[in-house]
Amino acid sequence: MNLLGALENGLFALAQVLRLPVITLLWVAVGAAVFMAGGCVVEWLARRRERAGFNLNAWLEAGAVLGADAARRSALPAPLRGLLRDVESERRKPSFGDGGLEHLVLEREERVRRTLNGSRVLVKVGPSLGLLGTLIPMGTALASLTAGNLEAMAGQMVVAFTTTIVGLAAGTVAYVIQVVRHGWVNETVREQRFLAERVAGEIARGEAGTDAGAPAPGAAQEERDDGALSASAVAG
Repeated sequence: MNLLGALENGLFALAQVLRLPVITLLWVAVGAAVFMAGGCVVEWLARRRERAGFNLNAWLEAGAVLGADAARRSALPAPLRGLLRDVESERRKPSFGDGGLEHLVLEREERVRRTLNGSRVLVKVGPSLGLLGTLIPMGTALASLTAGNLEAMAGQMVVAFTTTIVGLAAGTVAYVIQVVRHGWVNETVREQRFLAERVAGEIARGEAGTDAGAPAPGAAQEERDDGALSASAVAG
């Protein structure tokens, strides 16, 4: 046997070894697609319940953000309530004024966007596994055709086309979930940024009001000097 024939037979054997892992991963992809679809439905129901009649602009016009009571905060969706809770806990730290609010918002955005990783991976992996599951049995089917075993060839072709359908179906479901959840993520990120801007404005106004209310250095001494001069003028 020449070297080329040995290499070709080795590749054929390697492809057959990969058959079991590919079929197993296809089942995993199907389970992941079903799980993601169920999670998407549950999240849609939760968002529909939380956002029924909710308007962020109207909520902000009702009063200050940092001074909102528990009843008013309960009207916010869960991500915005979590942002306010984190802001209240981080405000007590000295590092909050040095970009702490921006870091907090970016961290929460990254956490929200990370939820899209699963569907993004499945969009690519599902069709790839389907293609692998198609090509591997086709090699066996061609070998059966060469041997004249048409029944075995037909069985392998059925497996090949079935894996293609399953892989494409899993990728399609993941793509639909990706599109729907991407819109939800963008909405959440936009609202968190808007709310954070209002919080930053309230903090800045509070600090400015505190600075304006404090007497300037030497102001008390000038008032005492003015009072002494006025008293001297009256006495004179």
